[in-house]
Amino acid sequence: MCFLNGKNTMKIVTVRIGNKYGPEYETYLEKKLPDYEFIWVRKPIKDNIHLQWNKMYGMNLNIDEPICVMDIDILLINDYKKIFEYPIKRGEFVAKPGWWRDTAKEKYKINGGFFKYYPKDVKYIYDKFMNNPNHWQSHYIKNKTTKGPINGEQYFVEDSVRERLNLKLLPCAWFTRWVIDGTPGTMNRTDWKTKISSKYKKVSGNNYVYLGGQFHPDIKMVHFTHAMNKPHLWKDYEQHI
Repeated sequence: MCFLNGKNTMKIVTVRIGNKYGPEYETYLEKKLPDYEFIWVRKPIKDNIHLQWNKMYGMNLNIDEPICVMDIDILLINDYKKIFEYPIKRGEFVAKPGWWRDTAKEKYKINGGFFKYYPKDVKYIYDKFMNNPNHWQSHYIKNKTTKGPINGEQYFVEDSVRERLNLKLLPCAWFTRWVIDGTPGTMNRTDWKTKISSKYKKVSGNNYVYLGGQFHPDIKMVHFTHAMNKPHLWKDYEQHI
């Protein structure tokens, strides 16, 4: 790992393209992780590369150190730096688990919200994608693994990682999905909380996700997955930053 003036200079690649998320998301992450070097991808790699698929940018970096790639619709809480400091060796690919997904998708284990890898180990994934990006950006929608209009990058990454690398999942107890009131596509929020707490207990052994206004102390990253489900709009956001 490289250090500069005593600081950890591991790079973190994040994508903020378009107007869906404002600059406050960049400010939040940079304040939470001041000892890391952020690479903000604000424009597509190429004109035909859409939104989150631009996270492939990190796989083309010509560096010998591991990097992290993450989504920005998150909260970092408790001892969250353990995620970024998780050990990795050449030939390994570290990923966040997507334990809250529907059982129909159990073939896939990762969530695209956080990766850690050596860029030179995954250059073949970048090349595979860039050789036919239009195909891959629609592939997992056409085969009904996910829904459009833009989606599927995490499934592409997982399938490709399994071709050559050792996939390591971070502990399920460290992560949760969360929703704000009125998020489209979710059931009554009380019922939703009961359901996700039950799933969390099954995968982690912990009895709750959120209790008494606090997330479980094992949770380090809270992911607000959905276009209209933004952490900065959550009424309890301020108490968790």
